[in-house]
Amino acid sequence: MEKINETPLMRRDITYIDGVQLEEAVEITRHCFFRDDEMELVEREIHNPEEFKKAYEEWIKYWNFERCLSEMHAYTGKEMFYYYGNCGVCNSPQPFIVDYQYAESDEGGRKRPNWRERLVCPNCGCNSRERFMIDKIFSQYKAGQKVLMYEQCSNVFEKVRREIPAVCGFEYPGEGYFGDANVGEIRCEDICDLSYDDGAFDILAVNDTFVLTYDYEKAFREAYRVLKSGGKMFFTVPFDGNSVETARRAELTENGIVYTAGEWFYGNAINADHPRPVYQVFGWDILETLKMCGFSVAVGKVYYGLKKGYLGYLPLYFEAVK
Repeated sequence: MEKINETPLMRRDITYIDGVQLEEAVEITRHCFFRDDEMELVEREIHNPEEFKKAYEEWIKYWNFERCLSEMHAYTGKEMFYYYGNCGVCNSPQPFIVDYQYAESDEGGRKRPNWRERLVCPNCGCNSRERFMIDKIFSQYKAGQKVLMYEQCSNVFEKVRREIPAVCGFEYPGEGYFGDANVGEIRCEDICDLSYDDGAFDILAVNDTFVLTYDYEKAFREAYRVLKSGGKMFFTVPFDGNSVETARRAELTENGIVYTAGEWFYGNAINADHPRPVYQVFGWDILETLKMCGFSVAVGKVYYGLKKGYLGYLPLYFEAVK
């Protein structure tokens, strides 16, 4: 009896780029590695380095897949290829752009795509991490709720405002800012001393902002204060999943900032001439700190989703509930 393959290797719900074979090889490889249900978004609560390591070991098939893609990409000699998936922002299939921006290198010196910071949707312009955060906001939001984002001059904010017109946002100019409330049309806030009323918001979304202040505990308390009871905060930070303790990278002294682990800066939407230093890389003690600041629930969550293009070495975000 002739064997019939009921699940074709090539997906038929997407349009391939004519003349480019790598994208087809990626699709074939993906369907050889995984069943259809294994490509859906998966999340897992993580609380410590042991659970982080266990998740890594159980998801080793994903890292093997990524290594395979990296090797295929390197073999072609091209600087870019496309990975097809469904964009949660655009709610449509898109050819996500993969290249070597922010690339990392393996032990052999070979470059590996930075899956978390790339996989950029050509339609909305958001990378993997940004698409996931927007997707998370949309999935949690209910009509009439108040949303605050710790950013305003960003593609992420604009995409959320397109669907939630009443969303509020601001820019944090950096440590020690106590100036006017606005710079032109841009609202400015000190994350350690927010001007919003108590219990003003149902959802907070914070992308890599808490590392930009030395007194991050005070920033957590302010976030707690402006949340409604039962409200949730979703945020990302530079994080070491194998470390219990948060590691300081810079100290504040009478003579200014002293860097203890090399200078590391983020851009500044308010004043491009003054980039904002990264003061720490967080460890798992962040969960206890959040609870000390009032949150009833604080968890880390790793996630992965082949169909939506959420790849990378255990991408992780945090959820805190008032």
